[in-house]
Amino acid sequence: MLHHHYHGEVASLHCLSPPSLPFSSHYHSNMITMAPSPFHFPAATCEPIQELLPVVAGNRPAGSGSTDDAYQMAAEEERRRRRMISNRESARRSRMRKQRQLSELRGQVVHLRDANRRLLDELNQAMRGCSDVHCENARLRKERAELQTKLEHLMQAQKNNTSPSSSQPCENI
Repeated sequence: MLHHHYHGEVASLHCLSPPSLPFSSHYHSNMITMAPSPFHFPAATCEPIQELLPVVAGNRPAGSGSTDDAYQMAAEEERRRRRMISNRESARRSRMRKQRQLSELRGQVVHLRDANRRLLDELNQAMRGCSDVHCENARLRKERAELQTKLEHLMQAQKNNTSPSSSQPCENI
């Protein structure tokens, strides 16, 4: 006779141990938003269920062909159950991987936005510095032009003061 535990599944999961602590803590820390697994694995000792063991020579009770069919159906049901569990675990790992990648991408977005903001601040500072240098250059050009005009006026005045009449030597004896 087959034992049906867990809502129509063929096998009981008495032989499975709970997940290890590092796995469990990693799973729970990374999968906060995920729904918990519908499977609950008791920490009970491993008790094999004789009716669900795969058909192996010498392990089969003597009987008719219908017993072989029952064993084959049980083995097929067990394979299907294991495949379903394997698929669920694979999907869970895929979700974890996707969430980890998404988390890494979000971290990169934060890092790149900070770097972009820093670079924009540096660019604005450089542009202000450039503008200040242009203003200073314009001020210095204007000052140079004013000084050059003053110099030309002084040179012209000096030329006028040193005219040809004053260039003759005085004769005082």
